[in-house]
Amino acid sequence: MFRSIIILALLVSLLSSTPAHRHQPVTKMILMKGMKFVPSKIEVDIGDTVIWKNESGGHHNVIANDGSFKSNMLEKGQIYALVFEKKGSYKYFCQPHRIMGMKGIIEVK
Repeated sequence: MFRSIIILALLVSLLSSTPAHRHQPVTKMILMKGMKFVPSKIEVDIGDTVIWKNESGGHHNVIANDGSFKSNMLEKGQIYALVFEKKGSYKYFCQPHRIMGMKGIIEVK
C-alpha cells in the first residue's frame, strides 16, 4: 500500500512538472506590394508557416540568400508557403527586383 502511494506521488509530480502549454503553430503573411515585402522583417517560432502573397501586378519570387528555399515566379494573387523548422535568421529577396531593394528577413526563434 505504501509503495502504491509513493508511485502515485511520483506520477503526479512528473505530470505537474511537464509544461501544459506547448507552442501552437501559427501562420504569418508577407505581402509583395510593388517592389517591397510588407512587412520586410518578421519573427516566427519553429513550426510556424510563412505565406508570401503577390498583391501587385508584376511577377515576384522568394529566394533565400543561403539557398535554403526558393519559390517559383508568382503572378498576382498567387502564394508561396513555407514551414520553418530550424532556428535561425533567414534573409531572402525577389530575384527580378533585388537591385531595387526588394528583400526581407525571417527570424526563427
